[in-house]
Amino acid sequence: MSKIKGQNFRLLQNAAAIPEATNCSITLQGNTEDNSTKDTEGMFNQETIVSTQWSAQVDTQQSDTAALRAIISTFIAAQAVPVGWDQTAGAQNRVAQNANFKRSGQALLNDFTMNFNDRETVGVSLQFQGTGALS
Repeated sequence: MSKIKGQNFRLLQNAAAIPEATNCSITLQGNTEDNSTKDTEGMFNQETIVSTQWSAQVDTQQSDTAALRAIISTFIAAQAVPVGWDQTAGAQNRVAQNANFKRSGQALLNDFTMNFNDRETVGVSLQFQGTGALS
């Protein structure tokens, strides 16, 4: 059984791997509600998932001013964009199409941070909040 390595797990935007990524994380969350009744035995709540949500976060290095402008434009537009993730073959922008891990959906760029440290490539952190189901 092969193991997936972090360097080969990439966040995708518009079906292409986000370039120069240094870190990414995916969060899938089930929102619960107490479903206990008078018939529930014991002291513990009986929880039920009532909704789900997902988000994706990626840290990148960006030296291209056009890429920075595109990120800012995406944020200002406040429109959902195609976002997903997949296992790559290891090379930048080359996606391996592993059906076990590949997921995609629409997401809003709801947070981003740009770090302009002296004598370093600009660091950008992007946070996408899923809107709708994953496929």
